Amino acid sequence: MRFLFLLNTLLLLAGAAQAGTNLHIGTPAPVTAAGGKAASPDIAVGPNGVVQVIWVEKSPPPPAPADDKAAAGRMHAIAFDELFYRRGTGPANNGVVEAWSKPVRVNSRDGDVWGFATSKPVLSVDSQGTAHVFYAGNDKKPGTDQTLLAARYTRSTDGGASFEPGRTLNSPATNDLSAVMHGGFAAAHAFGTIIANGKNVEAFWIDTRTMKPTDGAGALWRAVSQDGGATFGHDEPVYATNVCPCCQLSAATSGERTFLGTRHTYEGGFRDSAIGSAPGPTAAFGPVVRVGEGQWKIDGCPLKRTAVAADGNNVYSVVYTAGREPGGVYFSHSTDGGATFRPAVEMHPGAAISDGPTIAAAPGGFVYVAWHGKTTGGRRIFVRASTDFGATFSPVTEVSSPEGTAAYPELATAPDGSAWLAWQQDQQVYVTHLSATKTADVAQATTAGMKAVAGQVAP
Repeated sequence: MRFLFLLNTLLLLAGAAQAGTNLHIGTPAPVTAAGGKAASPDIAVGPNGVVQVIWVEKSPPPPAPADDKAAAGRMHAIAFDELFYRRGTGPANNGVVEAWSKPVRVNSRDGDVWGFATSKPVLSVDSQGTAHVFYAGNDKKPGTDQTLLAARYTRSTDGGASFEPGRTLNSPATNDLSAVMHGGFAAAHAFGTIIANGKNVEAFWIDTRTMKPTDGAGALWRAVSQDGGATFGHDEPVYATNVCPCCQLSAATSGERTFLGTRHTYEGGFRDSAIGSAPGPTAAFGPVVRVGEGQWKIDGCPLKRTAVAADGNNVYSVVYTAGREPGGVYFSHSTDGGATFRPAVEMHPGAAISDGPTIAAAPGGFVYVAWHGKTTGGRRIFVRASTDFGATFSPVTEVSSPEGTAAYPELATAPDGSAWLAWQQDQQVYVTHLSATKTADVAQATTAGMKAVAGQVAP
């Protein structure tokens, strides 16, 4: 009987601990100047609490010759953009970045960046404070005038004062898809991501080198550095087939394990979000696991990322899907290291639109989710947080920001368990701070319950 009483008490405690989360949102502040054309931000927080942001500065393509109609068509789909970086001049203080460094251009070649909201450059900061960046870069097929997209990497080892010349991580493709690929690219090594974990730096991208003109799926490749980005090994396939070719990847680490968010093609015409994992930076990835948001049958690439975060054996994913009713942003959770996922949970019930989600997790059960959506007005940023490993979330809350269109959020957790949020506000980039705490009644109920349990088991 005592055992049953203790079990019931613990279950009640678990229920009480899920009762609520307080979410505090700081004051949004611009990172980029008014009058620019900033887009597609990413954000990271260094081990010392310094907030760091990158963004694409959009540029018009150079004019094509007036008599070259084919070139003019290609130029319409090719980006010739710049990538910029900024960081706090010191650790954030009580959720405020008191001063920002001057913007630094990341790409060493003019107009090298092919950057969009659906294939944005990605920033990761390692435990030593080195900033690592992956982006898709403009290139030419060797010996020809055919354009292609290259998997580019650069890093800053001097606190963001400068970045090394961009390096191409992919080996050359020999096939030619220029007749069927949007933009007339002969090959693409794009839609990638990067994750730094100690001295290990892993870059991933979607690759078309083995695709035929009739294929509807590509491959997923990687290159790994084990010396902090100084050198990379030869690139290799992670998943050689069945990868949706235009859905950006995401990655997270927990201990030595790497989790990779992707979207795979399945028999029947489904393109569903999935997560694969590997026990180390050079180890083979196991089969991908569908995250459980529903089967989405679509004739074409949906251009939707599978965002992933991890803490211990808890693996979290947030995605957009039209494979459920209603379509929108759904959260999925695994407690067994990504082997299985619980049924997905809709994050913004009642929204006219919810899309573009991002997720971040911190030790102790903290999970933050953000997305852009519409309720009664224009597109805005919405957030929710959990303090119980994703079992429950705070209410849907709109981030207060200036008038205009707010979209494409990105999240990163800080060493103290809080989070930082960046997003595109019209043609500027804004940031704000998020922090989550259990509601007071939950904390009191948990403390009282634990005392009751201790009294029952006392000698």
